[in-house]
Amino acid sequence: MGVVEETYHDGVFTLTLNRPEKKNAMSLELLEALYGSLLTAEKKKADLIIIRGAGKTFCSGGDVTEFSESEEPGAKVDSMADFLNRSITWIRRTSAIVVAVVEGLAVGAGLSLSLACDLTIAERKALMNMGYRRIGLTPDGGASIFLPRLVGMKRFNELFFLSRNITMEEAKEMGLVNLVVDEGELEERVAAVIGDLKAQPMETTARAKELVNLSLWQGLGTHLDRERLYVSDFAAKPNFQERLKQLFRKG
Repeated sequence: MGVVEETYHDGVFTLTLNRPEKKNAMSLELLEALYGSLLTAEKKKADLIIIRGAGKTFCSGGDVTEFSESEEPGAKVDSMADFLNRSITWIRRTSAIVVAVVEGLAVGAGLSLSLACDLTIAERKALMNMGYRRIGLTPDGGASIFLPRLVGMKRFNELFFLSRNITMEEAKEMGLVNLVVDEGELEERVAAVIGDLKAQPMETTARAKELVNLSLWQGLGTHLDRERLYVSDFAAKPNFQERLKQLFRKG
């Protein structure tokens, strides 16, 4: 089984991040596979794309073990940010409706991925956290453009500087998720949303997303490039490796 699993049925392409033993942490291999799967969805002309995680966890962020084991962590993070940004850009530009299904954790780049999607359905017990400051990194994957424009500067600063958990009730209030459902109802509600989306005409989707992008995410590509520059720069500093060691000692 691959690190990203794919299924396609009746216009719906489902991508499942498949590293449950790592809480679907984003390794370079996973990020490359995620982008490749999105390109496959494009070839199949999927109307709907579902992104979710195996093992009842969406994504715990970047793989800190891979960071710590790299001889050149700055270069490693730069490569990972490159593929993450390709996926984020693709999600915003595709005419397909992209839905994130969040269970367990959506941390760091996992949170960024969910923010880039058009809709997010979350299991009630899930938690979100920016997480970057805990290991001495700046945001990536569009988090520093998506989040402040959704919640405002003061709330963004609170979530980044304090790195506190966000419950799904709070996430819904802030506009980070659309639906919050109980665990036993998740699959039923996801299927219902897919049915509702498929029941409506799809020909306006591309233009509607374009208008939202022009309204809210002008300059996204330039912003992603700046995020990538900063996060890879901080990852190359000795302090980053020391924070990772402290993290592993705590674990």
